[in-house]
Amino acid sequence: MAEPHRFLASEPLLAPGEYALGPEESHHAFRVMRMAAGDAITLFDGFGRYGAAAISLADRDRVTARITEILEDSRPRVHLTIATAMPKGKRWQVLVEKCTELGVDRILPLLLDRSVAKGEGDPARWRRWAIEAAKQSRRARLPEILEPGTLAAAIALAEREAAALFVGSPGGESPKAYAAPLAASGKALIVIGPEGGLSEREREWCGRAAAAEIRLSPFALRIETAAAAACTLIRDAV
Repeated sequence: MAEPHRFLASEPLLAPGEYALGPEESHHAFRVMRMAAGDAITLFDGFGRYGAAAISLADRDRVTARITEILEDSRPRVHLTIATAMPKGKRWQVLVEKCTELGVDRILPLLLDRSVAKGEGDPARWRRWAIEAAKQSRRARLPEILEPGTLAAAIALAEREAAALFVGSPGGESPKAYAAPLAASGKALIVIGPEGGLSEREREWCGRAAAAEIRLSPFALRIETAAAAACTLIRDAV
């Protein structure tokens, strides 16, 4: 039997009871999916909590659902931030979707010396892409997507959180070589540069911050492919 359609609650699921869907989710449930009172759904909150629910009210302005039992996704061993250059056009959407499906915890878009794009859409649209990817992959946690920032901001974030800092590079070591520091820190931030690579001064910044180079592939990858590979390889390393 197919799993019921998934919808995002407008607030954290803290206890069994009735919860509203946000405006976009309500529109999708009522107008697009033609859901009605009594229909079974899966409700999730983006913070890892989810459970079977039944729609209690459905009209053009509001959809609510009642959940009787709340479950929670297990947390990954490493909190993973992908700090990445933004590829052109639809490829930025692909990056957000695939990293969400693969379990990234945070995405920090980077404006780098050799960046050629600022990504399609805006932060609200990026979040919508992540919501749809989470639904498709049956993930109950949504990644945090930050406003675009600089490499210096990414390095400062890693230092502030005591996260293991990495830069994707074909000449680096396998992520498995860093299993011990990853496990000890419990946090990782991986910098993915543009297809033209980091500039000389950006490489110097990473060197001064003791960023380790990790090999995501022996080949040169597109930005969105490198970001997805980083999600998979870091999760597999610990």
